[in-house]
Amino acid sequence: MTPIDRRVLREMGRFSAPEFANPSSLYKEGVNARKALEESRKKVADFIRGHSDEIVFTSGGTEANGLALEGVARMAHGSGIEKPHFIISAIEHSSIIECANMMEKNGVEVTRLSVDSHGLISLDELKKAIKPNTVLVSIMTVNNEIGATQPIREIAKVIRHAKSEKAKEVVSGLSAVGQRQSGHDLLSHYPIFHTDAAQAALYTDLNVEKLGVDLLTLDGSKVYGPRGIGALYAKRGTPIEPIIYGGGQERGMRSGTENVPAIAGFAKALELADIGRDKESKRIEELKSAFIQGLKKIREDISINGSLAESIPHILNVSIPGIDNEFFLFQLDAKGIAVSTKSSCLRDEDESYVLKAIVADNKTSIRFSFGRFTKKSDIRQTLKAIQSLINR
Repeated sequence: MTPIDRRVLREMGRFSAPEFANPSSLYKEGVNARKALEESRKKVADFIRGHSDEIVFTSGGTEANGLALEGVARMAHGSGIEKPHFIISAIEHSSIIECANMMEKNGVEVTRLSVDSHGLISLDELKKAIKPNTVLVSIMTVNNEIGATQPIREIAKVIRHAKSEKAKEVVSGLSAVGQRQSGHDLLSHYPIFHTDAAQAALYTDLNVEKLGVDLLTLDGSKVYGPRGIGALYAKRGTPIEPIIYGGGQERGMRSGTENVPAIAGFAKALELADIGRDKESKRIEELKSAFIQGLKKIREDISINGSLAESIPHILNVSIPGIDNEFFLFQLDAKGIAVSTKSSCLRDEDESYVLKAIVADNKTSIRFSFGRFTKKSDIRQTLKAIQSLINR
């Protein structure tokens, strides 16, 4: 989670006056609120090179992920697909894992792809997992614990090929019976490809056309924006139903009065992320590299969980043999250094299922994060603290 950028706070302040109105209202203040809402929507759409009508604002990344999975499942069920099939990876965010677990109890078949020691799925395994009733593939762009970056474009190619093969089957079926077979025709639109890109937005070009995705999740709290706001990109024509009903806001896809100040702040945060991304990525990568070199000088046996080559700049997960990572976390915290042992979303879990999936040691692993406000002096301070604790 990132701190809120002051420039984002200022933007939110512009839309937080007591008299600021409901964007669904028809009086002047409401019209102004609607204008601000749609301007923000366009900024978010521009960030991913999509269209404004493809952006659905949500309460955060968790809700956006839920809308993607449950929304696709509801549409599939409602269209006569008795047992829709989902494919996810074993290291998805808990909001994907738990949603899939819930739907599995309600008639959805779920395949969980394994990952290698770097945290990457196998494209061959994905190809084999796709079935005639596969309606959704959900693979995160960047893992939040080890920073592993999945080959999203290559995954999209596999899915497009599967769609093409289904389309051929439909055409063949039409030729054989001389009439449209609605069930088979519907299946030709699947699988839909969803990616949770919440951790990728700061350092990755999320051009949805180039990525080849149908659904994409963003989260304000990961881009120096406000908490409690996110968005789901839903490509035009994607078969998906709402999961929250009411006043029909967000073109019927997400009912509930829009949080205009948070949306404006979210849009501003993405706008800022788009400016100088390459320069900032390089800076963070240099800090990360210096930190790794420093760790190796302290202890040569410190190992990296995941892959440096296929990872995002701002996340580093390492194993320090011999430590108790929870006690180590508290010791660093006492020195003013915040780290983690697993995702904060796993509140009631003793171990990280991500580290378990890549066969890393849950008891000695620590995750470090770098960001917009991290300085070289912070790296030196952290290395000094780690050395003092290890050499006790």
